[in-house]
Amino acid sequence: MNEKSDDVCIWLFFYGLALAVFHVLPPFLNQFFLWPLSWGDTLDFLTPFAVIPFAYVLYSRLSRISLSSRSQESSARSLNILAKVILAVGFISYVEGHGLHLSANSIARLLQEMKDSDLFKATYLFDEIISHYIWISGLFLISLGLILIARRLSFQPLIRRNMIFLSAGSLLHGFTFTVEAIEGQTVIFAFPAAVLGFLLSLFLYLKRRREDGINPIFLFFAGAYFLSILLFSYWGISRSGFPQFSELGWIS
Repeated sequence: MNEKSDDVCIWLFFYGLALAVFHVLPPFLNQFFLWPLSWGDTLDFLTPFAVIPFAYVLYSRLSRISLSSRSQESSARSLNILAKVILAVGFISYVEGHGLHLSANSIARLLQEMKDSDLFKATYLFDEIISHYIWISGLFLISLGLILIARRLSFQPLIRRNMIFLSAGSLLHGFTFTVEAIEGQTVIFAFPAAVLGFLLSLFLYLKRRREDGINPIFLFFAGAYFLSILLFSYWGISRSGFPQFSELGWIS
């Protein structure tokens, strides 16, 4: 199992890295590349092509390990089907939400002088509300699907290199999930989702550790969502609410 554990930890790191790069970097690249496209728009166009393949590779690796595992009773197969459905819905939601946001956000940038118009209001609705809820829901469902698929898998103790990859990827995922929710005004959904993700991952991690050892998927998402909880709590308390970074002038 060590070899498979190495593989999973590395892919978890690249999954977290892809999320961080393609979610956090575009708002800072607001110079125009080819009017009316900014460099950020151009990079953001690639986001699903970077994030979804890494998530799918993780699913593929976990499914392959699951097929060779010892437990294949009907209840386990039923839960595996549910996990795959959740993951598929997560992929679709993530791509749809991202597509809505990419186009509406690009258009809204050109309508700053028309904020009282119906056109701006409609664009704002899709840019700042609908797209973000669909997008962040997809991201959470992807994590939930991976957690459920990995629920019965066992791994040998992780070596130090794997723990470094795992920790780095987990921190990147947790940070990205938090800042995406704050800037996307979806904290009312994302904060409870982070709590649920943390509790589920921690419960399964402790359960499997007693039985078979450390499961890197549970450890990854438990760490990521615990960081999100801490960051949400800090931001909400220190700012007496959850203002967007753009409202504070940190990004445009």
